Amino acid sequence: MPQGVDFCDEHKQADMERKQAYIKQRDKAKSTVKGKQLAASHMAHYNHTARDEQANAFYHSVQWSRARDYVYSRDLATCQVCADAVTDRKIVDHIHPLKVAPSEKLDKDNLWVLCYRCHNIKTQLEESIKSHPNGNNKLAHISRGWWQRAIKEKIK
Repeated sequence: MPQGVDFCDEHKQADMERKQAYIKQRDKAKSTVKGKQLAASHMAHYNHTARDEQANAFYHSVQWSRARDYVYSRDLATCQVCADAVTDRKIVDHIHPLKVAPSEKLDKDNLWVLCYRCHNIKTQLEESIKSHPNGNNKLAHISRGWWQRAIKEKIK
């Protein structure tokens, strides 16, 4: 294997470890009242500045709230990849991302509960796939099982 590939793999591993340490620290901070206030403030800022208006409106709709609550309950508040309990925030993810499969936005078969770590890994993989030719089409057709295997490989 060429040296560049080994370095790249090591860099990706170190980057993943830094992100996981950040998530652990962030989750610990959220256990305090001040931490919860900061997290809410961050989400409000993100919704106002980074998320597009259409997605922001959708994620604040009654329909999304009902679908999210149903899936959270159906999946027993458990990450569908690593089986960790998801207790601090309802992270219900679109298997086929909202932007590439808008017709499936409320399809309960397209929704699942993920923990922060698995959700972040999936988001990174989505960005990587999206950057390739025909990436959006691929994202619209990747199965739940494929995502589970790919995320588990990154966790190891």
